[in-house]
Amino acid sequence: MQVASAPHAAASCLPVRGRAQPGHKRSRCTSHARSTSSQKLSSSACISTISSFAPRKTSLHQQRCSQRVMAYEREWPNPEFIKEVDEAFPDQGIANVEEARALVSSLGWTYLDVRSALENEEVGRVRMSVNVPFVNCTKKYDSKQGKKVVQKQDNPDFVKMVEKRFPDKETKLIIGCSNGRQYSMDALMALDEAGYFNLAGLRGGYHAWFNVFDHKLNRRRTGEYAETYTHDGDSAGIHSSGAGFPKMDPADKFVPSEY
Repeated sequence: MQVASAPHAAASCLPVRGRAQPGHKRSRCTSHARSTSSQKLSSSACISTISSFAPRKTSLHQQRCSQRVMAYEREWPNPEFIKEVDEAFPDQGIANVEEARALVSSLGWTYLDVRSALENEEVGRVRMSVNVPFVNCTKKYDSKQGKKVVQKQDNPDFVKMVEKRFPDKETKLIIGCSNGRQYSMDALMALDEAGYFNLAGLRGGYHAWFNVFDHKLNRRRTGEYAETYTHDGDSAGIHSSGAGFPKMDPADKFVPSEY
């Protein structure tokens, strides 16, 4: 005796549309009910499967809160952050302001300011920094422009001056200029060729530092910090317009001069 295969057996059990089987009357209601229940079962199964894999949405408030938590954890003087910075440098090479503050204030690094002496005097300096200018700047009156203009000249004794101040080539130095690009890269290359190997550059230079810390090394809660991590106000931060703040933070009025 031959046994029909499963597909054929299943097909033989199904009623044929348009032809009634002998001795059996098919009910349209029963057929329709079976079809409807089958559709409902398959739909609910699909919904259950999709919902189990669908990612859960987090509210904008929760996202902002998590961003603030991460921001406050990854800043000086958080001990875990300082430990992380210590492990990352000097291999990382370039430090942001928070990392630079950890290096200078907690890990024995020296902030080497390579801006000109004129810029240090007129714009400001970072407390605890050592100034060895990569260029020498002077201001002279230009009759064509009708004002004093800055004249720059390379400092040929830059490396010698650094070696005199820091004879130990293992000294840990973080290099900062005005904006992190003007002189820092050239100074880093010169010191690397001179044999210094614990070196790092400050991203954004003095301008970035001043937006986060004032001249007394107190932290500001505006400027780079607010724009980078919270985004609660406009693009310029909460003090941008000065509305309601008769005494604005100097960082908000700070317009970097070109040297």
